[in-house]
Amino acid sequence: TSMATGIVTAALMSQAPPVISRPVNQIVEHTIQTVASSTQGTTILQTQKTVVVKDDDLVAQSIASLQKSIIRITARGGDDLIARGVFIDNKGTALTDRATLEGSGAAAFDAILPGGERAPLSIRDLAGTSTLAVVDVRVATSSAFAPAALADKSKLRLGQTVLRIGGAGVDTVSVGVIATLGASGEAKTVDASVTSQMPGAILSTLFGEVVGMTTASSLALGAGSYSIVASPQVPSLTVPSVPVIKTGN
Repeated sequence: TSMATGIVTAALMSQAPPVISRPVNQIVEHTIQTVASSTQGTTILQTQKTVVVKDDDLVAQSIASLQKSIIRITARGGDDLIARGVFIDNKGTALTDRATLEGSGAAAFDAILPGGERAPLSIRDLAGTSTLAVVDVRVATSSAFAPAALADKSKLRLGQTVLRIGGAGVDTVSVGVIATLGASGEAKTVDASVTSQMPGAILSTLFGEVVGMTTASSLALGAGSYSIVASPQVPSLTVPSVPVIKTGN
């Protein structure tokens, strides 16, 4: 049955219109077929319909999703943007650049949520030395936000599309691809056509999974460098050294 299905699928694909087989402009989620046995002992072939998604639609959807996770950090009661950050859970835990907050001179901070609501923000580990700071935002039960998914850094690939969301005011977006991957000790580099000067700017996959963030440490390597968000587990984000990915022009 499996071989026959493969032959039929290949025959159908060879007859498909040209627009269906253009991977540069489209992302195709392939048809998935599974075999299940019924209670009567007969074999049932279950098929999920193939879905074709245009990549520009996917980019727009991912950006809209990430915008629900982004916070803007200011001094308590202030309006000037110090850094950006991103929620990683629904309890108000977020990540941002430690050095930027510590070097701002502010004694206390606020987070401006995606819906415009302002909430107090505190750094969880004041004595920490990690590149990324874990912060707690005092969100209300009515606060509208959504935590971002974190990418698996081991699955980064050459040619993979990446999105950058940053900006000192309104959100600005850049789209690029991973051009090179390298390693030096614990530091990893990625070269792509995506740059940012704003601390806390986010680098994500095409599917909206956060890969990295602009930090003072990454900016020291250039505007195209990003500190990798190392793990979904918050405790592991407080280690002194965080790998760095680099993107270039």
